[in-house]
Amino acid sequence: MRLLLDRFPGTVSQLWTDTDTVEVQVPRGQIVDTLRTLRDDDDFGFFFLADAAAVDYGPQNWFEVVYHLYSDRHPAWLRIRVRVDRKSPHIPTVTDLWEGAMFHEREMYDMMGIVFDGNADLRRIFMSPDYRSFPQRKDFILPDDAADSAAAGVNPLERPETWDLSRFTDALPATETHPGSDETAVEAGETLADKSRPR
Repeated sequence: MRLLLDRFPGTVSQLWTDTDTVEVQVPRGQIVDTLRTLRDDDDFGFFFLADAAAVDYGPQNWFEVVYHLYSDRHPAWLRIRVRVDRKSPHIPTVTDLWEGAMFHEREMYDMMGIVFDGNADLRRIFMSPDYRSFPQRKDFILPDDAADSAAAGVNPLERPETWDLSRFTDALPATETHPGSDETAVEAGETLADKSRPR
């Protein structure tokens, strides 16, 4: 923790730690340079981006993007938090540092609407391409937001008022019977199908 303060004066803030994690906050404009130093500098060696996820602090507040880093040179995981403006949710991509961050960033874009500037393939990863809402935001209202998509025209399961339950009361169609399916086809514990097979 002391090393972070010494190497990033005026950059890292809100330090917190427990038995196996050190957590700091970094300004959005300095996140790429900070992560590059944490990855490449021999004093740190945080070569592995284990996870990246987004947090919504509510409609009147902000988002955060959180990076979890691992180094075999330090006993603790490192958690980097970056605040993102809700009205203009943009943050630089880190795919130039970790190619695998592509999928984390696409998920955060899809679920939260956070735009990762410089990401070469930023598109939805779970929702349909025409979906215009962000399901993990705290201001997401399921029926209204689901109806905001073109998929609303196909009676989506998210909207119970569109369910047609009358089909469950319809009579079942008659089914054909097959040899060996009724009681008279059983003789001495054998079915007609048993007798048709060579012994």
